[in-house]
Amino acid sequence: MSTAYDKINPDPTLEGWMDLRLTSAMRALIAAFALIVTVIDPSGPDRYVALTYIALTLFTVYSFVFLILSLTRSDLIPVSIMHWLDVAWFLILIALSNGTNSIFFNFFFFAILTGSFGWGLKTGLRLTLVSAILFTIVAVLTAPREPSFELNRFLIRAMQLLILGYMISRWGGFKIQLKDRLQLLKDITVVSNPRFGIDRILSAILERLRSFYNANACLLIIQSKPNQTDSFQMYRVRRGVHSTGASAPQITKVDAELFIPQLRRDAVMYRDNGRPRVSLFDLNTRQLHPGDPGKAIAIASALETDDFLSLPILRRNETIGWLYIIGTTQTFDESAMDFLLQLMDHVTLLIENVQLVDSLATDAAEQERRRIARDMHDSVIQPYLGLQLGISALAHKLQAGNTGVLENVEELLDLTNHELAEMRRYVWGLRANEKKHDVLLPSIHRYAARFSAVTGITVHVNATDRIEVNDRLSAELFQIVAEGLSNVRRHALCDDASIHIGCKEGTITLEIKNRRPQPIGNNGDRHDRRLFTPRSIAERAELLGGKTEVSIDENNYTVVCVSIPL
Repeated sequence: MSTAYDKINPDPTLEGWMDLRLTSAMRALIAAFALIVTVIDPSGPDRYVALTYIALTLFTVYSFVFLILSLTRSDLIPVSIMHWLDVAWFLILIALSNGTNSIFFNFFFFAILTGSFGWGLKTGLRLTLVSAILFTIVAVLTAPREPSFELNRFLIRAMQLLILGYMISRWGGFKIQLKDRLQLLKDITVVSNPRFGIDRILSAILERLRSFYNANACLLIIQSKPNQTDSFQMYRVRRGVHSTGASAPQITKVDAELFIPQLRRDAVMYRDNGRPRVSLFDLNTRQLHPGDPGKAIAIASALETDDFLSLPILRRNETIGWLYIIGTTQTFDESAMDFLLQLMDHVTLLIENVQLVDSLATDAAEQERRRIARDMHDSVIQPYLGLQLGISALAHKLQAGNTGVLENVEELLDLTNHELAEMRRYVWGLRANEKKHDVLLPSIHRYAARFSAVTGITVHVNATDRIEVNDRLSAELFQIVAEGLSNVRRHALCDDASIHIGCKEGTITLEIKNRRPQPIGNNGDRHDRRLFTPRSIAERAELLGGKTEVSIDENNYTVVCVSIPL
């Protein structure tokens, strides 16, 4: 999980830097006051007085140095170990002063506070335990002999350190946990953009959940359509495997039964550490109770795992699917289960909104296809038919005349026949309602071939992998290719271009290359030349969550690179 210091960077508005500056200022204040109090009242350290003054002075200098580094946002700050360095300083001060009676004992709580509220419960507990053990050892080794040694104060201080340290660690861990949960809700809301389609949104949400709980995989089985109980879709994300956002496979109700718990409205926690254990979480009473491991073992076998968490997904008090978090070492108590239930209620509302927007967009797109088909038939195909008939008549009349004219007319007739066939294919494609798969690359190949035939610019299309994306993203990528080739024709003044498209590590990369009109000399700096950034392409990529970069490669080709995360 994230911490308060995980996102430290030069931005001074981030909470990480604000916490670091506050912590450094408090450390410097504590060191300065400790030095002042010791100088004013030297009765505190009654032995090794000179060494105590030297240690306090060095600790004060150390604290102010790190305060300056934090104010300047320097990368030299060892953020991950500063609380341990504080513990080391405090042990030195206690060893040089009065041991169990040292006035520097309470400084331990500063280190526990910074570690707990910056790094969470485990770090706070480690600091508490290590501080208590080291304090006990140092106090015993440096304690004065009887009768000056106060056993009661020694025991009370050790107990005080353990009890208060544990409380501080729990509160700090709870603060970090709440912050992480809020960040997860924010991430899920951000990725729920209807423009990306329901498949990509659900895959992104599952990946966020898998990462949040550090699980091996996440599985979602959900009804394909509302009120449709005989067909389900299965979404799955795994550690180290990047999802492409393609449509999830559909499974029948019989196949889905393999993954449906026996009690469909209870959350199921299963773990097999040599002995299968099942805990059920009642959604109504919000209480945990043991369950029968029979069905859970069968589900674990189908999932090929030794532990999982199953959670029903409800819509209007009806179960529409199940979420599985597979292979996580985290424990789920009542608080964690309540959070997951609230999270899935939030996700259900997002899914409904996306499905509504997608349905409206699909209906609008269908009406638009029909309108375009009618308009093209009336305004394009009919004139082509007339032109074809006219040219055919002209060809018959010129058969006995000038053969040169006849040859030109026959070429024109072939061109119109080709265009007519292409237009008919396009119209029938608009009218077709069947689902298409992998239409992006064939469309780009056809467009590149026609572009080369019309403009004389040779276009090479290279695809490293099979690209399977939803139709909306395919349309956007096709428009980017068309805009890029149009820019090549208008501005590049070259006779060749190339298109490279591939998908790697969950990111689609599209490159459009063309040769620059003048080569760069040996003494020229390619970075000194102003590069033209196509605004339309950049805006499309930005709306899709990607970015556009323009550069010059080693072969003096201008490269427009568009990267879009899936």
